[in-house]
Amino acid sequence: MPSQPKNLKQTKPANKVALITGAAKRIGKQIAKDLHRRDIDIVIHYRDSENEAMHLCNELNLNRDNSAYTVQADLTSNDADQKLIQEVLKYFNRLDYLVNNASIFYPTPFMQDNQEVVNSFLTVNSLFPTKLIERASAELKKNKGAIVNVVDIYASRGVAEHTYYVTSKSILMEQTKIYAASLAPEIRVNSVSPGAILWPELDVDDVSLQAEIIKNSALKRLGSAKDISKTVCYLLLEATYSTGANINVDGGRGLYI
Repeated sequence: MPSQPKNLKQTKPANKVALITGAAKRIGKQIAKDLHRRDIDIVIHYRDSENEAMHLCNELNLNRDNSAYTVQADLTSNDADQKLIQEVLKYFNRLDYLVNNASIFYPTPFMQDNQEVVNSFLTVNSLFPTKLIERASAELKKNKGAIVNVVDIYASRGVAEHTYYVTSKSILMEQTKIYAASLAPEIRVNSVSPGAILWPELDVDDVSLQAEIIKNSALKRLGSAKDISKTVCYLLLEATYSTGANINVDGGRGLYI
């Protein structure tokens, strides 16, 4: 297994720094790689995917020495937000960009009365991003930084059998607007809503459902993690007159639902 970089930076570097939650795999990994290519230093948060996180970190550091760092945290723990920001500042001594990408997703039957399940969805998908934004805001304000929340096209439409996922993502979409207003003008806050990008890592692949989703989109094809990453990079680095905005990256799926 690749090792964590050992030489901590004691002074503020020239490069800007991005913290990405859930960055070890899938969309988060692609965001990390694309921001890194733009000379942004990366903090890779992960929960259980240690091997993937360390391999990504090693890959980025081979390209640019001491440019990536990993932090493990369970986002349901009370001090996870504090731990993440402390580790970012300990290693890089600055923070310019925050991407709230980590989330949990699995079906939940309608009217399922399970408080533990409800709490986990709300905590990871909406309440933790709020805590992290507030914890990071002082440093982001100093650097006139930007935040992107990864939401979902169903946050504004709903989908059967995913009550708590949709609810939690709807809250995150509204939080984007609230924090955009509250943290302006120093910090910009926007969101991106993926559609059919990567199929969920579930035990059963419903091929017929996947085909139906692709059929019922304007572009008739599956998107890629790169499509989301390009939009996140745009919102962080180029959309300097946008805040409180949400961009759907769904191949036109929203036109059919």
